Amino acid sequence: MKKKSILFVLAIALVLSLQFTPMVKAQQAQPAEKQQFTEATRPEENYLARFHALERVEFLKKSNLDKIYMLKVIITNYKDQGWDKDYQAIYEGYKKGMDYYYKRDIIYAQVELEKNRKDIFELYKKIAEVYKQRTQALLNECATKILDLDLDERSRSNPDRNKVLFKNVARLRIAYGQFDDGQNMMDDHVYDTAVKHFRVAKSYAIQILEDIDPENAKGKYDLDKADNLNRILNPPQQSAK
Repeated sequence: MKKKSILFVLAIALVLSLQFTPMVKAQQAQPAEKQQFTEATRPEENYLARFHALERVEFLKKSNLDKIYMLKVIITNYKDQGWDKDYQAIYEGYKKGMDYYYKRDIIYAQVELEKNRKDIFELYKKIAEVYKQRTQALLNECATKILDLDLDERSRSNPDRNKVLFKNVARLRIAYGQFDDGQNMMDDHVYDTAVKHFRVAKSYAIQILEDIDPENAKGKYDLDKADNLNRILNPPQQSAK
């Protein structure tokens, strides 16, 4: 009787070990980033969760990439701002999310791309503040030059100078309108759109400065002009293969 009991216990132990061994192996086979989740934080992986994740990932993979392309231009043009480390982390985060996507692990693709979206948001927040200050400085310079032109008595007697004054006052109003739109976007925490408004404002400001004082402005604003068009002023040269 005692022998039968021992055999029964051994049989139970064997069955349990066969059931739990695949689970342990599956956990060990998971990437390190998946193992960081606990049962309290691990995302749902049922059919409904996958359905909603697929729709969200399709949006994020395009939205994030569009913002990353614009970031690449900004980071390259303004190397002195020290944004490159943040950009590289964002690039790698997007790459990780898309790696999950192409391996059809849609749940964790969403997890990584949502994190990537937040990282992009934080970097654009820093960038928008710098663009705001740069735009404000250009507009202040414009206002000073327009004031000097307005107070010059030749602007009253010379039709050409009066035309320049009238045209650039109109430009300044548009520039300040774009600046205000950029500030409103910052207040609404839409920082990438704020950057776009500041770029437009800078474009009008540079037109004013080049029109009123062409000699002093010559070549001075090339970096801003390229960036306003979402272009890299001096793209890195690719080495010949």
